[in-house]
Amino acid sequence: MSVYSEVSNGSLVFKDGFLDFNGSVNLITRKRSSNKKYYVYDAAGQIISEENDESHTVTIKEIVYHKGKQVIFYLDKRMRLSFIVTRKHKRLTEEQIIEKAELAPSQRVWSIPLFNMILFIGVLRFRYTNIQEYEIALGYDKKYRFPIKYLFSKTIREKNTFNTSKLKLLCHTFFCIIPTKDLEKIYIETSSINLPMFLRIHNDTANYYYPFKKSGFDKYSRKHYLYNTFNYRISKSLSVFMRKSVTGQLVFVYSNKLHKSIVMKEAIAYVIVKLFARKNNRIILFEKFCEGASESAYEIFKYARQQKDTMARFIIDAKSDLYPALIEQFGKEYIIKKNTLRSFYNIFKADALISSDLATHIQRRLYDNDRLIKKKILDNKNKIFLQHGVALATNVFERGYFNKRVPIAPDYIVTSSRRESRNFLKYANYTNEDIIPTGLPNLDLYVESKETVQKEEITFMLTWRPWDLTGGKTEGSYVGRYIQFIRMIHSDPFYEGKKINVVLHPKAKVILRDQFPDIYAEIKSKLYAGDIKDILLRSKVLISDYSSVTFYAFAGGSNVIFYWEDKVKAEKEYGARNILQKENAFGDIIYDFNQLNAFIQSNYPQEQKAAYQSKFSLMVERTDGNNTEETYNYIRNILDKERGLADVEYRNKRFLRNERVLQLSGQENIQSK
Repeated sequence: MSVYSEVSNGSLVFKDGFLDFNGSVNLITRKRSSNKKYYVYDAAGQIISEENDESHTVTIKEIVYHKGKQVIFYLDKRMRLSFIVTRKHKRLTEEQIIEKAELAPSQRVWSIPLFNMILFIGVLRFRYTNIQEYEIALGYDKKYRFPIKYLFSKTIREKNTFNTSKLKLLCHTFFCIIPTKDLEKIYIETSSINLPMFLRIHNDTANYYYPFKKSGFDKYSRKHYLYNTFNYRISKSLSVFMRKSVTGQLVFVYSNKLHKSIVMKEAIAYVIVKLFARKNNRIILFEKFCEGASESAYEIFKYARQQKDTMARFIIDAKSDLYPALIEQFGKEYIIKKNTLRSFYNIFKADALISSDLATHIQRRLYDNDRLIKKKILDNKNKIFLQHGVALATNVFERGYFNKRVPIAPDYIVTSSRRESRNFLKYANYTNEDIIPTGLPNLDLYVESKETVQKEEITFMLTWRPWDLTGGKTEGSYVGRYIQFIRMIHSDPFYEGKKINVVLHPKAKVILRDQFPDIYAEIKSKLYAGDIKDILLRSKVLISDYSSVTFYAFAGGSNVIFYWEDKVKAEKEYGARNILQKENAFGDIIYDFNQLNAFIQSNYPQEQKAAYQSKFSLMVERTDGNNTEETYNYIRNILDKERGLADVEYRNKRFLRNERVLQLSGQENIQSK
């Protein structure tokens, strides 16, 4: 029987009048941090202590298990009764879990760029000083380490361990230098765009890691999303800045260079909107990196213009091959060039941000330290995610995407089946009100193309791999597989006279083009450079891996070959088993590149197999060709309702089709299949 706790109404609570700092009797709550030290208090608000023990060592009093968690009650070195809520650790003992919590430091950190280095300086205070090494560790694997040095000796720090006056805290002043050449080297070796920072300490017992933060008091806050440092230039085409995670952990982020004129235009537009145009009356639509017009955002924009919707604006990079034709078709009032004064003005006036990717793709560059647009994204309550593909390929849910606690998470998500909707409800904390169950608008094009477009081309496109984008050309690398495919089609007469499309994933293309221009220049002439949508519509065979383009191609009548040679490694890197598996894949699967040629030749003359059509229909239900109209109506209903326009009579007059969709895709139907 426990001395300190008991189970009451299914919850683990204190007994005999014990409390936590807030006066609560509940030991395990949603707000209770794991692996963090808490004191036990009596009813008078005093910490429970035992003064008769002379050992002054940590003593475990008892361990209580409850619903998969354990609560460790112990006396710390100052004989104060404490507790930790944790799970059974695979490697650390209970004593080491306590030690790690006891050693957790107080920290206050500043970063200063100096010549070819970044200097970290601040205060780092540990309650106990039995530590042999202090380091900043970079990366998810914490492989890259840089030593921390203190200005004052260990003796001086020990004398002031528990003194928290501002003057005494200066005894714990530290500094750490990270050369920019080392940051460039890490990027080349790892391809990691985000490099989280950890504090590593080592003593006789173990190595312990803590999130490296600007302030030790930082905890979960959506406002951390707004924190950025200036850019630190580390090479001709590469820069790095620091951001905070939602828990306050510092993270290095690699990005490409940014012209100062763009920063100035953004600032001017922000001031104009704040002073003269505060009313938000724009619907901003854009696609991945604002570089294309081939996905669902463009389909919604086209339909909006057909409906004479004067609020809709489509933002696209002027470097896009599609930009001139779009200007000619829709005019400069509705097609807006990215990173111009007009584009920033319209973004800051946005009532809704509607995109085929996350809202961050409206930023000035791929990964950006843009506080103004980040603030707009954070404040906007109509971030509508049309999805660039059905979310049933890699397991984006297990990987933590679309977590509503994350600031950039969409407010509304379009889905194409009850199975897909259930995943968002179950794993991402969305509600039925957040789901737009009308089907991806872009699917309409592919469904229509089954009867109207001749399928004769062969397309090779692999999804991007964040762990393999250093421009390496070795066999088995991302670029290496493309080179293998190019060699294969040039060595077999079967491909003579056929249109073969070799396509980089858009994100891989941007990173290779901007950060590895020499490698990109080598393969550029062999790559398809047009609109991916056009070749998917014309493809008889698509070779891909875990990309969502497989759903589009199959909806359009293409045969899909799933090339899964690195499936095990990919799932390990993604950190979750893919949703697409052998049992639900709607195409032939190969695990060896040497099999690919034979499978292409056997699939080319065939129609889609009935078994694959059956599997596909369970994953994508909205294939009646009305997705664009129904999605647009659904979105306008959301926006008009906010303005008080969407009363019952109004909806019945304008949105009869939308009401049908609501009936088909209500809560009972989402849960039923």
